[in-house]
Amino acid sequence: MTDKFAAFFYHFNDAVVIFDTTERVVYVNRACETLLGWNKLDMAHGHLPWLQKDEIEIVRHLLKRVKAGESISNVEWKAKRACGDDVPVSAAFSPIFDESGNVAYIVCILRDITKQKEMERAFQESERRFRLIAEHSSDYILILSNHGKLMYISPSFQNTFGEIDEGDIHQLWNYVYEEDVPVVKEKFKELYRTHEIQTVEFRKRNKQGEWIWMEAQGKAILNEKRSLDYVIVTAKNISERKKYEEKLRQLAYFDSLTGIANRTYFERRIKQLVNDKTTFALCYLDFDKFKWINDHFSHQAGDYFLQEAVKRVRSVLRTEDFFARIGGDEFVLLLPNVTKEDVTKLADELIQTFHQPFYYEKQRIQSTLSIGIAFFPKDSERIEQVMKYADQALYHVKERGRNGYEFYRPAQNRKAMIEQDLPFAILQEQLYLCYQPKIELGSGSTMGVETLLRWRHPALGEIPPLEFIPLAEQSGFIFEITLWVLEQACRQVKEWQAHFPDLNLAVNLSPFLLNRKELIDHVIHILQDTGFAPERLILEVTESGLMENIETGKHILTEFKNVGIQVAIDDFGTGFSSLAYIRNLPVSLLKIDRSFIQGIAENSKDATIVDTIIHLAKSLDIKVLAEGVETDNQVSLLQQMHCDFAQGFYFSKSLEAEKLQQWLEAYNQTVFLQEGNHSNV
Repeated sequence: MTDKFAAFFYHFNDAVVIFDTTERVVYVNRACETLLGWNKLDMAHGHLPWLQKDEIEIVRHLLKRVKAGESISNVEWKAKRACGDDVPVSAAFSPIFDESGNVAYIVCILRDITKQKEMERAFQESERRFRLIAEHSSDYILILSNHGKLMYISPSFQNTFGEIDEGDIHQLWNYVYEEDVPVVKEKFKELYRTHEIQTVEFRKRNKQGEWIWMEAQGKAILNEKRSLDYVIVTAKNISERKKYEEKLRQLAYFDSLTGIANRTYFERRIKQLVNDKTTFALCYLDFDKFKWINDHFSHQAGDYFLQEAVKRVRSVLRTEDFFARIGGDEFVLLLPNVTKEDVTKLADELIQTFHQPFYYEKQRIQSTLSIGIAFFPKDSERIEQVMKYADQALYHVKERGRNGYEFYRPAQNRKAMIEQDLPFAILQEQLYLCYQPKIELGSGSTMGVETLLRWRHPALGEIPPLEFIPLAEQSGFIFEITLWVLEQACRQVKEWQAHFPDLNLAVNLSPFLLNRKELIDHVIHILQDTGFAPERLILEVTESGLMENIETGKHILTEFKNVGIQVAIDDFGTGFSSLAYIRNLPVSLLKIDRSFIQGIAENSKDATIVDTIIHLAKSLDIKVLAEGVETDNQVSLLQQMHCDFAQGFYFSKSLEAEKLQQWLEAYNQTVFLQEGNHSNV
């Protein structure tokens, strides 16, 4: 830490001494050694050699106040130099906080005020001598009569701020920052009323139009009758000190990488909101795939990504919104005085900002945003519980595939609402479809899309399929929902086939439907009604679901094959079936579960399992598709293993129809250009 202090304070013009909380000196800068003649070793033994004996206890008392978090300025005494003589100094003490909000160090900034003291004595001796000294002083000096009339303005003041006529004090306010004028005026009133020394900090505009920080001290000069004779105001430029203080505040309350508030500042802010009884939404933000970005690219790329991601979030926030980094990859938003509709709109905007990729040294980085939301005090009056609820909501977003947001809902009420509203979800147009492309690894072309069901509830927001599909299966509504999905998807993909004639459609089939023989006639009717070619339809059944309904399932799937419909086994490898058993089923495609694909680049066992499944499937004339493909290495290995198809975030996440069409057009254009380039080689 001392190295950090040395780098920061080494070139300061003012003398700097830094204590730890035991009052031991841990650092002195070059200016301090020059001023006092004592170095760090001289001052590190705790006896404070630069203080007079009667001042040691006074300073230690000040240090205790600063250790309690207080900042103290304008403390004057005579510091003892190493050579034996004294120098008058003015000191300011400030605490430095650690990440937990505790005082870790104390900064003491010393300023040689020899000239100032000499100047005060000179004023008392004679006005002529005062003028002589004032004209050669860098400090700004004003003299006012006992009625507040300007009697004297030092040349240094006029050189910096411009000409001001003696007599009219009101001209001064034209140069003071508007918000600071009331404070300065009040200090003048107090000085004339009490005759006590007054000190004030304010911003003042110089001749170049720049705002600079000033510190002014007003002193009342009394005559022999103890009545006011005149007032002396000395002022100095403290802009540099303000910069020091701001730097210290940055160290204490802001994250050094992203520049936003840190955990300490967040805890202060949320406590303030609670004390003020302000309602607010608390949002946990997760930048998806951050760990993967760090591992796949570099930590430098990860740092750059966080900085750019923070900029995107801040670009849509309101002035009153509070954004903080409370951990390595933990980010939180506090949104005061917002409705659920306000938060919904903001969450949509935030997620939209992450749809564009990031670029680090020409490398494309794609990430999405997940948000969990809870309200204070609506969801709980305990902050710890509100944070827990927001975290739970974020977990649900990530569980359903990330790239979205969710509001916290009590589990029992949520389930009851889902069960109650599920039968009406189709009629009320709350269900919608997304599509994820499937890619042929040999040619790189799009072989088809898988349709995925989504539910956007007006009160609960996005409900994950894993939450409502089991309820639909238990209640029997899965039959009507499946037929609705099939009809909607067939119509949509039929439109796309006008431009992409080889496009296949994959639809998931619940295991609960494998004992519903009437399903066959309904599917055939939908194909005839929509004009969708049976050979372009792939019905996907999970391996475990098929094994539980093997007899009726085999009959239904065989009937589908007889009319030209393809059958695929989904999540292969997670159940207890074997390829030898599946060869007796009308299956044309195996989908290897993502749990095996995720580890093939790092885990030789997973790679061996995948390679074995591919080769055995090909021996049975069954095509193979890999699920959950996310990286270049996975694609390369699958190509080497002669896997037929792949799908996953590497190519595209699931998209609603309009965006998927845009993706198809862009992707196929890219493939066309690549093929053209290869043919010209």
